[in-house]
Amino acid sequence: MSIRFICFLLVFFGCLTNETAPSSVARVGNTALTEDDLALASVYTEKERFSYVDNWIRTELLYQAGGGVGLDKDLLIKTKINLYKKKLVGQTFLDTKIKDAVSVSKEEVRSYYIENKEQFKRLNNEATINVFVLTDKKEANRVRANLEKSTNNKKRNEMFDKYSVVAETFSDGALHSKINNKVFSPKKHKYIGPVSLGEKYSVVEVLKRYERGTYLGLDSVYDKIYLLIYKRKAAIKTQMLIDSLKQEMSLEINDNNI
Repeated sequence: MSIRFICFLLVFFGCLTNETAPSSVARVGNTALTEDDLALASVYTEKERFSYVDNWIRTELLYQAGGGVGLDKDLLIKTKINLYKKKLVGQTFLDTKIKDAVSVSKEEVRSYYIENKEQFKRLNNEATINVFVLTDKKEANRVRANLEKSTNNKKRNEMFDKYSVVAETFSDGALHSKINNKVFSPKKHKYIGPVSLGEKYSVVEVLKRYERGTYLGLDSVYDKIYLLIYKRKAAIKTQMLIDSLKQEMSLEINDNNI
């Protein structure tokens, strides 16, 4: 009876350990990647998770192989690790400070756009289009027919979801030559295709055309202007922070030893 009881305890506590320990996703030698590690890595989609696991395995394999020949004790590598750690901690500190200190308003973006509008002229003709690429000509003809229906037509709307098509803007010369010639043709057709592209067919809906020399709208360059202003402000704040830290901390430079 005592042997059975001991076996029961071993099984019981083994189950408890399995329930409380994080589940292992992958393992290389004695090192495991757990579900908790994946959560900390902030990977959410299945594709992101598989990619992260694949990179983790590759990194761990090479790391353990390098450690096996003593590279983990190499002085130069240790110096590089220490330097990287300092840069990472310092950059995280800087990012936190900048995030709290720098902001860009809509009015600032708008003012920049007005004052520098000449920078936002189109250098080429452009067109905003919907592009469908299909492997079957009959299906391509159906897509063309559905495109010509009203914008609130159910079949038309379902078609965009089915083929994951969203409007994009292209410059003259950026598209396949067969499509490009028709999109930027003087005839200005709204619907184009099916156009044979070897084994595939393309159907195009032209939403809008823009002439060379016209101005890009504020909405299309907003993010670019925002980032530009943000970087300029961040550079100024960074220098101010560095100057402040120089005053607060003990700093000594020996020119003779440089």
